[in-house]
Parts: sequence; structure tokens; C-alpha cells
Amino acid sequence: MTTTVYIVPAMTDQAGQCRIVSREGEVASARDDYLQNPNAWKEIGLMNSRGQLVCIEADNLDVVDELKACEPLMAGLVFEVEDVQALAA
Repeated sequence: MTTTVYIVPAMTDQAGQCRIVSREGEVASARDDYLQNPNAWKEIGLMNSRGQLVCIEADNLDVVDELKACEPLMAGLVFEVEDVQALAA
């Protein structure tokens, strides 16, 4: 099963961070799906204003490694993870 991971653009820059969320399955547009169904997504981490991973709840270190390898991260990035067990329950 595929899990989609999405870095949500911040509504304001006051917090200095973006939420990282996930949901089971593939989505055509993570942005549109998140806007229409925000409760279907689970918060799993944070990215700071420098594009660095601040924290993430992941059992599979490959997920963390992939996010770290893409630093600096940016809002709007979407990752698809094949292993549903990759994210903390």
C-alpha cells in the first residue's frame, strides 16, 4: 500500500514552520485533497523556515533519510512511500 506524505504550506510565516502530513493511498493532487479533506491527513512532523526537518514520527528510517536527502525542503513537496508501516501509527 502507498502512503502519501505532503509538506503543507503555512498560512502565515509567524510560526516559522510547515506541517508534514500523511494519508494512506495515492492522491492525484495532495494540495487539493488536503484542502478538501484535511481530517483525512495525519500530522507526522514539522519543517522549519530554513527547509530543515525539525521532527518526524517514522518507524522506517528510509522515510527520514529521503526527507533529509531532499533538504532544504519546501512547502508543497509530495513523497509517496510504498510501505504503509513506514509511518508511526
